[in-house]
Amino acid sequence: MFIVRPVRTADLPAIERLAVASGIGVTSLPNNRDKLFERIQKSASSFEFEATAETGSEYYMFVLESAGEVVGTASISACAGFDEPFYSYRSETFVHASRTLKVNNRVHVLNICHDLTGMVQLCGFYADAALEPIAAELLSRARLLFVATARARFGRRIIAEMQGIHDDAGQSPFWNAIGRRFFNMDFLQVEQAFVGHSKTFIAELMPSYPIYVPLLPDDAQNAIGQIHANFERPCQLLSTEGFEADNYIDIFDGGAVLTAELDRLQTLERNRCYPVEVAASLPAQASVHLVCNQQVGDFAAAAIRVAVVDGVAFINPDAAQALGVSSGDTVRVVGLQQGGGETA
Repeated sequence: MFIVRPVRTADLPAIERLAVASGIGVTSLPNNRDKLFERIQKSASSFEFEATAETGSEYYMFVLESAGEVVGTASISACAGFDEPFYSYRSETFVHASRTLKVNNRVHVLNICHDLTGMVQLCGFYADAALEPIAAELLSRARLLFVATARARFGRRIIAEMQGIHDDAGQSPFWNAIGRRFFNMDFLQVEQAFVGHSKTFIAELMPSYPIYVPLLPDDAQNAIGQIHANFERPCQLLSTEGFEADNYIDIFDGGAVLTAELDRLQTLERNRCYPVEVAASLPAQASVHLVCNQQVGDFAAAAIRVAVVDGVAFINPDAAQALGVSSGDTVRVVGLQQGGGETA
C-alpha cells in the first residue's frame, strides 16, 4: 500500500536521495542537506500552525511511503514569493506598425514580472521512475486532498512550474540565450545560487526591458514553454486535474508555468466526505479511490479499495490503520483520474 503523509525529520536521508535522483533543474528540491533540513523543519512548523484567514509563509512537504520506505516527495507553498517577489516571464505580443510603409507586425516578447506572487504553488515533486502510475497520481493529488481538508490555509489561484528543456550536462538553450549573458554563470551555477541566496539577484541582474523572441537563437525559441521529458508524467496529472499552460514561463529554463482556479480542480470539485465503517469484507462494488483522513498534523492519504453504500465509506482494517481512522470517523474520497474521478 502506498501512503502519503507529512515529512518527518527522520526522512532527511531519504529526501536527500530523492533530491540527488531528481537531477538538474528542480530548484524546489535542492541537492543541499542544510536546505532540505530547513524545509523539513519549516514544513513541521506549518502543519502545527493554527489556520487563520491570512495565508503566509507556510510550506507543506509530503512523502510517498511504500512498505516503510520513502519513494517520493511533493510539496505545497501556501504563498509563492511570500518573503520576496516570485519572478517569471510573461509572454506577450507587441504590435509594430507603420502606416507609411503599410507594415503591421506582431512580435512575440517576454517581460519579466512577479504577477504570480502570492498564489498557492505546487512544487518539489519527485517520485522514483519505476513506480506504478497510481503511486504518482496519489503523490500529486494527495496535496490537493490536503488543501480540501484545510481549505482556509490556501488562497484562490494555484500554480505549478514545469521543468524546462536542458541536457544531461546541464546546458539549457533558453538560459544560454538570455540569463547567461547577464549572469556570466552556467545553468548549474545559477541553480545553486537560486537555492542558497536571496532571489533579489534576479531583479539586480536580469534585464527589465522586453526580450524580443525573434532575436533569440532557434533552439532558445523552441524551448519556450516546453517541458522536460522527466516532467511529462506530473504535467499530465496536473493537466487532467484542470491546470492549463498560461502566458507565463520560468525565467531560467523557459519551462511552462501551469495555473488554475483552485476550487475548480478535479480533486477539489469531486471529492466527497463520508463516515467510515471498517469491515473485514468489503461490499462487491468496492473499487480503488484516493482516500484521506480529516486531520492536519497527522494527515494521511492512500489509494485503497473503498465502497460507498448509503452514504457510508466501507474500508478494510489495513486501510483504516494506514489512514489513522476508526469506524465513525470521516474520510474524504475521490475517484482516480482514469476512472473518471466521480464518487458515489
